[in-house]
Amino acid sequence: MIWVYTVTEVNKVLTRKVNSLDEVETLRGEADWIWIDLVEPNDKELDVACELVKEGKIKEDFKAQRIYQQPERVHDYFLFSIPYGVFEETLKRYPIYLLVQKKTLLTIRNKVTSKLVKRVKKTFEDCVGRVCKGDINSSFLVGRLFHEVTNADLDVVMALRENIDKLEENALSNPADRSISRSVFQLKREISTLERILWSQRELMLSIREGLVLEVKTTVEISETLTHAINNISRELTLIDSHNNALESVLSLQDLGLIHRVERNLIYLTFMALVVSVILILLEIDILSLLQTCSRILC
Repeated sequence: MIWVYTVTEVNKVLTRKVNSLDEVETLRGEADWIWIDLVEPNDKELDVACELVKEGKIKEDFKAQRIYQQPERVHDYFLFSIPYGVFEETLKRYPIYLLVQKKTLLTIRNKVTSKLVKRVKKTFEDCVGRVCKGDINSSFLVGRLFHEVTNADLDVVMALRENIDKLEENALSNPADRSISRSVFQLKREISTLERILWSQRELMLSIREGLVLEVKTTVEISETLTHAINNISRELTLIDSHNNALESVLSLQDLGLIHRVERNLIYLTFMALVVSVILILLEIDILSLLQTCSRILC
């Protein structure tokens, strides 16, 4: 699905759905600035993006869900991706690909990101007059995308926390449950993946704020938006550290449960050894002979 957004002379955002490269090029020729948004595109729609950018690898990269750690120059565009994570039993990544040119913004994304992009579009519509006046449409949208993605990251962090809390409850009630350890190490892998996503987002935003992506203007407002998003990442990384500590505590509870279990087994084995020892002693004394001897004495 391809959506195209343009701005009229009276600062109104127009939304159109298109199906071909010709339609996109027509709108591109009529507008001063254009946002082309590909939502879960099929092969034909990805071909439209490749033709626009004159680069075929975009199609392969989207299908492979490649993450760009740093912006890359692709002809007249800067290409980078914003990694977006969603926790659905496991952590899944849905990168948002952006190709930025002064008069064009091209985004390629999964429909899972639609809620946050809808919020970005709403903010853009509210601020379009001021944004267009400064000729920073694409830059403004890039900043807002980072802002919404880093806000959404907190939902993933809290979802992981809920799973850790459940594990802690299970470990307290049944410390001998071996499945708890497997769940702990699974969550550790998910947290490690999320940590890499957050660091990738942070480094990319720092590159943009420092002016390394020439097509993204870092005005005072956009710099403040990026700084806020970077602070979100710092907060979330701190929470992740506490998650790792909590998982270590769960493993400690497991170890304590195993120690208690071994202690109970040792007590049981000691008791059984004592009983066996008594039986062996009695057998050595020959109880039957002793009873016969006592009988003769009494007679």
